[in-house]
Amino acid sequence: MTSNTAGGPTRRERMRAETIAEIKASARRQLQEHGPSGISLRAIAREVGVTPAALYRYFDNLDALLIATCCDLYDELIAETRKAMDASPPDAHLERMKSWIWAFRAWAVGNRREFELMISYPEANSAMSINGVRLEQSPENVDPVTLKSLEHSQLCGREMAAFYRKTENGELPPAGPVEMPEISEGLQSELMDKCSAFIVGEPLPLSWIFTFTSAWVRVFGLVVMEAFGSLPVQDNVDEFYKTQILAMIREFGIDG
Repeated sequence: MTSNTAGGPTRRERMRAETIAEIKASARRQLQEHGPSGISLRAIAREVGVTPAALYRYFDNLDALLIATCCDLYDELIAETRKAMDASPPDAHLERMKSWIWAFRAWAVGNRREFELMISYPEANSAMSINGVRLEQSPENVDPVTLKSLEHSQLCGREMAAFYRKTENGELPPAGPVEMPEISEGLQSELMDKCSAFIVGEPLPLSWIFTFTSAWVRVFGLVVMEAFGSLPVQDNVDEFYKTQILAMIREFGIDG
């Protein structure tokens, strides 16, 4: 009998959830040992103790399992990032943005194989390939991994938006002037229609979108290069990050 009059999960539902958790845990162990290309449904089935065919009761295919794994990893990263950011008061926007960078860096470098999967999957359908208008009009057509990556990015972007609004209404000293080079109408449109949607999460003036997007790309590049052993600075990495963060803040005309 599997009914539950108390309204909680039935025994069958609990067993299914436990098996799914075991499958995901096995996939993560394979990921850590062999990298994204080394994840095998057959090996997972052997470790979990079911037939390969039985796995399809839980995941339609390997892609479905990888998507679910990526979403779990983003949830883990987001939770760590929120925890770091919440160590500062809600109105300490600059400190919260700095915490976002340090938490992102620590998690990615400490979970290199997981980070490798997150930035490479699903193929050709990352946040960078999502049109901002399509995202706003039909988010249900955007894959769940991309939505998770947007959620992570916007933890930082919305802090910048909040900071900007407070400088505009006089709650904080004015920043700027934010300077930017002359750019084409095409790049302006892409920044305003796409980058504001998937990185910041809300509209800001062009100069702020350009500067924030440039900073976001710089941070992402730093993290990727460090995670995969390509950062040219090796002995003073923490200091290098601090100088980069300070330089990025000053690009907004802020003494940070």
